[in-house]
Amino acid sequence: MALQIGSVLEEAGYRLFSRTGAILLVAFFALMASFQALFNTIVATTYTRMGYGEIAAALPLTLDISLNVAGAGIAIGSVVSLYLTIVSFRTFAAGARDSFPTGALTRNVPLAMVNVFVGGIVYSLLVFIGSVLLLIPGIFAYVAFIFMMPYVIVEDRNFVAALKESYRLTEGNRLALFGLLLIVGTAAALVGGVIGFVGALALSGPTSQLPTIVIQPLASLYGTAIIAVAFEQLRERDGRPPSAPSEDDTSMTAL
Repeated sequence: MALQIGSVLEEAGYRLFSRTGAILLVAFFALMASFQALFNTIVATTYTRMGYGEIAAALPLTLDISLNVAGAGIAIGSVVSLYLTIVSFRTFAAGARDSFPTGALTRNVPLAMVNVFVGGIVYSLLVFIGSVLLLIPGIFAYVAFIFMMPYVIVEDRNFVAALKESYRLTEGNRLALFGLLLIVGTAAALVGGVIGFVGALALSGPTSQLPTIVIQPLASLYGTAIIAVAFEQLRERDGRPPSAPSEDDTSMTAL
């Protein structure tokens, strides 16, 4: 069965706008607000030390903390963001709208985090190298390995096996996947740009960054839901049960 783009977009929205989706959105909103405040604090402190106190004073959402504390906060927030991403993929792939599926919050979390982190670096390098050599190989790598994270998170694969399985799963549907990702990326950029521009004109002070804090987590979580639904749809094409962890020798026993 070929990837059904319309069905993926509709189902992803259905799963996002649910009780579990709302909980995840609130968590990501809070995390994004924290990230923005910590980042602004680092920028403001740096400007102040360089003698540009007026510029620092004009920055909204700053905290009265040291650079070390702000940096530590960003590091902790990055770990929390990775954890929430794991929970999100498991929840959306399972189609759980009212409550989180069994194991979504706790199953193999440390190993999943390590494999997603290392696998993400490898995936980014593949896309970057392909883009530098020639744009087309970079796009191909981006699409062919797009399901690396779902395989690690949902099926408990290590990142090497996940990259291989993603390459296999996308065969025959790479153009459709590229179209899907292009539609979502373009729509997110347009909506985010318009809302950000209007917000910058209409809002001032700390509220000027509110559109970014709201739109970015929403767009990011919808993108996660889209990848999870597409992943599930193509796995069902192969006769795999929805969200069933793998039990073969490529399970996540090590990196």
